[in-house]
Amino acid sequence: MNVIALKEMAVVAGIACIIVFFAMMIDLASGLYKAKQRHEFRSSWGLKRTLTKFITYEGGMMIAYGVDLLIYFSRLFELFHLAPIVGIPVVSCLVGIFLLVVEFLSIREKSDKKTKKDFSEAGELITKLLESKTFKDAFMKAIEVQQAQSQPLAEPVNDEYEPTIE
Repeated sequence: MNVIALKEMAVVAGIACIIVFFAMMIDLASGLYKAKQRHEFRSSWGLKRTLTKFITYEGGMMIAYGVDLLIYFSRLFELFHLAPIVGIPVVSCLVGIFLLVVEFLSIREKSDKKTKKDFSEAGELITKLLESKTFKDAFMKAIEVQQAQSQPLAEPVNDEYEPTIE
């Protein structure tokens, strides 16, 4: 048993846990920010779900690290001739990658809902604006002014300059 390898595995697994934790915090912050933008009710019940998610995710990471330790102690990688990855917490890293992808999709999904809602509201606003009599009157007046300005004046004056060579 190599104590240095165990320490290195613990460091890598710990870093993976920290990265997953930060991804969860980013997801929480983006969710709270978007809820605030939409003037939605934020409750302690929603924050309790985050606590449950934290326990589930970080607990899963700890279990994955336990699997990595058992693989290391059983010399399973050596048995399957995978010596280059002995001492690497492969399961912890794979679970961490999976959880990061889940958090990324969660953040993107929230963003897409907000964007769709904003586009819908903008479309409704444009429809109301186009149906407005004031807008139609202003638009017609702008067209009249533009047409009046683009009318040609009397005959154009020929101001061409022809240089002479002496």
